[in-house]
Amino acid sequence: MIARAHHAVNGGGARSEPVLPDVPGLDLALSVDNVARFGGDPHRYVSALTAALTVDPDLARSRDRMLAVASVAAWRSGVLGIRADALVWLPQLSPDIGAAVLGLPADALGAFRFGQAVDRFYWPLRPGHSTQPFARLGGFVGLGGAWEFPPTEPVLEGPGRWTVQVGAARWRLEADLFGHALGPVGPAVPPPSTRERVTAQLVVRPTSFLADVVPWRPA
Repeated sequence: MIARAHHAVNGGGARSEPVLPDVPGLDLALSVDNVARFGGDPHRYVSALTAALTVDPDLARSRDRMLAVASVAAWRSGVLGIRADALVWLPQLSPDIGAAVLGLPADALGAFRFGQAVDRFYWPLRPGHSTQPFARLGGFVGLGGAWEFPPTEPVLEGPGRWTVQVGAARWRLEADLFGHALGPVGPAVPPPSTRERVTAQLVVRPTSFLADVVPWRPA
């Protein structure tokens, strides 16, 4: 089997095609396009919106509540850049709605919120001592990945952030539980929240085009 970039929390298996809900005052079709443009999975985004509306159909009558749902749904779909906003919006949703968007049992939402405040890879359903990767990033460009050469020389920059050498270029990778962003190293970027801990490390192999984000293990 050919290994490809993915996030473990998303699992696998066949997915049904969700129908985009109609919410007066919100252009959800445009938001789907924006999710794709910023690195998210449009299918997963629409599924998260649909899950929230299944729990409470009256959400569609409130533009503000749907904005909160859409923010969390975009994060859940892999839009890393909206993470901070989504964590602000999440407490404004009821536990059953927030959990539906994230794909969690309602009684696990509190643990998720507190865990994510300090650990961007925290997922309450993950076994505590699991050594499986949180995510596999990059991949060979010929198979839909990002790189023409295997990544080497990983350097930690902060929680969920590293640089690697890819051929003659240095690349920056940033990731959390749901999504990631990667590209050639550019101007310096602000560090993540000072409350966050380093809970993951990046593992590369000379024969692999993938970089694995795995639980932190002291040397």
